[in-house]
Amino acid sequence: MTTRIQDSLSSFIKEFKGVILFDEPMSRHTSFRIGGPSEAIVFPGNEDDLLKIFSFIRRKKVPLFMLGEGTNILVGDRGIRGVVVSLSSKFAGNCFKSIVTVKEDARSVYLYAGAGIALAKLLRYTTEKGISGLEFTAGIPGSLGGAVIMNAGSYGKEMGEVIDSVRILDHNAKIKELPAEDISFHYRYARIPAVAVLGAVLRLTKGDTEKIRNTIKENLIRKKNTQPLDKPSAGSVFKNPTGMRAWQLIDSVGLRGTCMGNASVSERHPNFIVNNGGAKARDVLSLIRQIGQKVENKTGVTLELEVKIIGT
Repeated sequence: MTTRIQDSLSSFIKEFKGVILFDEPMSRHTSFRIGGPSEAIVFPGNEDDLLKIFSFIRRKKVPLFMLGEGTNILVGDRGIRGVVVSLSSKFAGNCFKSIVTVKEDARSVYLYAGAGIALAKLLRYTTEKGISGLEFTAGIPGSLGGAVIMNAGSYGKEMGEVIDSVRILDHNAKIKELPAEDISFHYRYARIPAVAVLGAVLRLTKGDTEKIRNTIKENLIRKKNTQPLDKPSAGSVFKNPTGMRAWQLIDSVGLRGTCMGNASVSERHPNFIVNNGGAKARDVLSLIRQIGQKVENKTGVTLELEVKIIGT
């Protein structure tokens, strides 16, 4: 049986340039490979599509969830009520995945990249062009938009350090440019007054391609040796408390390798929970609660989630 939202969306599919899917399993759109169906998932074909969808959501007063590549979320087993909008999928328009040189001089290059482009693809582009500054993103999964919102980082560097401005859709349905100085960047979080991030201008430097490749190679080897990249996960489950490492706290309470259903705390990196095949969100949530309780009971430290829990 279709829902009110699905009936309403069906009425304007014919004037929509993108793709709309109903009752789509979110396990197909998350790196965890876990999650029940979304009431509707929308892949805009262009910015006009995005404005139409946002207008619909405001008019109907339905929940909205913006999805990148789904690399840091856990979707509940019963799925998501409301509308999911993704700019990253192959179904979304190329305008959300474009790369354009805005300006350059003898040392600097300013690149505009759409929010939907995968970080890995963006890094390949900058490497081939001899542009330095994004080497720290090597091995970080997900899209540029998600990386901006999460202020993603690694090896002592974060996205906020290379952002010049962000293109956003604000809460008044206006598309505008937001300079970096108007954004408050924090550890794994950026305070951006927007419904959606559409892209960003990145402030990078000209460099030596071979040196860039070597740095990327070193970073990837380090991640391969320390992270369970061979199994579905959502990356780091908990943020690192100030001056501490979450994985060390988890290890100190003896939870490395602990299983619940078909999910387990990674043997390789205990701040990762992995899907061993057919895991349910309830399995992961049970492990998250167990980790949080045991760490707090033993150390007095309350771990804060880095992974986002969506739906029920």
